[in-house]
Amino acid sequence: MTEALVSPGGLAALLAAARPDLAGAPMAPGPAALASPSYLGLDSASARIAAPEGGLFLKVIHPEMRGRYDLGAAMQLAAGAGALGAGPEVLWSDAEAGAILMRDPGPDWQSAKQDRLQDGGFVAAAMAQMRVLHGAAPLAHRFDPFAAIDRTVAEAAAGDVALPQDAGWVLALVETLRAPLMAAPVAPCRNDGSASNLLAGPGAADVLLVDYDRAGMNDPMYDLGVLLAEITDFEAGMVAPAGAYMGAFDAQGFARARLWSIVDDVMHAFEARVAGARSVRGGIEWLKYSEWRIMRARLGLRHPQFEEKIRIIGGDT
Repeated sequence: MTEALVSPGGLAALLAAARPDLAGAPMAPGPAALASPSYLGLDSASARIAAPEGGLFLKVIHPEMRGRYDLGAAMQLAAGAGALGAGPEVLWSDAEAGAILMRDPGPDWQSAKQDRLQDGGFVAAAMAQMRVLHGAAPLAHRFDPFAAIDRTVAEAAAGDVALPQDAGWVLALVETLRAPLMAAPVAPCRNDGSASNLLAGPGAADVLLVDYDRAGMNDPMYDLGVLLAEITDFEAGMVAPAGAYMGAFDAQGFARARLWSIVDDVMHAFEARVAGARSVRGGIEWLKYSEWRIMRARLGLRHPQFEEKIRIIGGDT
């Protein structure tokens, strides 16, 4: 494909490549692209297909978005998660085309909303699935959000894209986190905590993890931290969910998780600005999403215990 976006014809061609017996089968569109209030369907086009053995879900990364991901790692971890029961079963994938075909869990499974993230049983089940995922086979790719920020800042400068006015201050503080956070032990991670990337099933504790585009080896506290930030803005409310993942609350792990969530906010805020300037999809609210993420990053950077957390993880302040 040479177009910026995946076309319906492109989806159909990839379905035929994955399942020749379904060539020409009707496809219902997947979730529409939405940047605000939740990052959903921005990186890919998708479709639902009725197959003789049950529903299938085809997802293809848009060409204009592929450069920021290691899709080999994404496909490997998605398949590993499916084999472990932490995600939908993967039936076929093509990393070069950015395409993956999975079993569709069915209409009773929906993207999680904030009400489900306030359910302690659901959150505990999501944390249990993350622990399963972190035990998957190691990946060759190392996910580095600091490198992603560096790359995006360079792209913004080259393309004359305006970053937030306080970007220099933000970057200076984030830089103090690079060495201690990157020194943490690593495991296979999704590196994506959007609530929409949790599938909620009909049962109170039915959870599947989806969307492995950013997959790579990383500190598991990154996955924990970005999900905690989706659950609540208040640290007091994060203690119980963090304990559900850790087994017993660990102050150093919690500090890493909270600091990683700031890094993730900065990465997404800057990437959304550049994507908004480059994307052919001008109607998407890239800037609105960017402003939300940088606002949350500022709250973390100004938190009265920000420097204490750096000391807890062994960094210099």
